[in-house]
Amino acid sequence: MIDPEPPNYTRIRYYAQKHVQRFRHRVEQTDDSLMCQACGGEGGETNRVVELMPGYLDGPWEHCDWCRGTGLVTRWLRGVWLRYKADLKRGEA
Repeated sequence: MIDPEPPNYTRIRYYAQKHVQRFRHRVEQTDDSLMCQACGGEGGETNRVVELMPGYLDGPWEHCDWCRGTGLVTRWLRGVWLRYKADLKRGEA
């Protein structure tokens, strides 16, 4: 059996960045974009760090996985998010 080539992580990262860039351009250019409900339109959240360093309670900023840090989503993506939340409530996800 021939061993497959190891994954080219540089190329994978490049394509992932291009995908995010295309998504951001599309969401920001369309007039029918909706506010992301997962992050409240902020584009992400700051994780709280407790008891790690006294006086510093804010942790690193993490982008929202649904809106990719834009705070906006397309109508289709909002529908996917709503179905996902409904499945979570039913216990199917």
